[in-house]
Amino acid sequence: MAHGDKDGGYHMTGVAASILVMGISLAVIIAMWMWFGYIGPAFSDEVMRQQQEMLREQYGFEPQEQLTKQELETPPSLRDLD
Repeated sequence: MAHGDKDGGYHMTGVAASILVMGISLAVIIAMWMWFGYIGPAFSDEVMRQQQEMLREQYGFEPQEQLTKQELETPPSLRDLD
């Protein structure tokens, strides 16, 4: 009988359970992605616009100028380099 045979089976059961949990987690993530679909940067942009409009109105600031779709896809640090 080799040294550690009794503990080796228990250790492998823990490893197998961990791999099973990771697999199930990945399956849930993929299923949720398929259900919701690709959200993309347009969703984040729309949320940010709504928040800024609401806060500007709430604190009495003037409305901010609207950027074009192309400008929104360019990082702010690179927008005025033309």
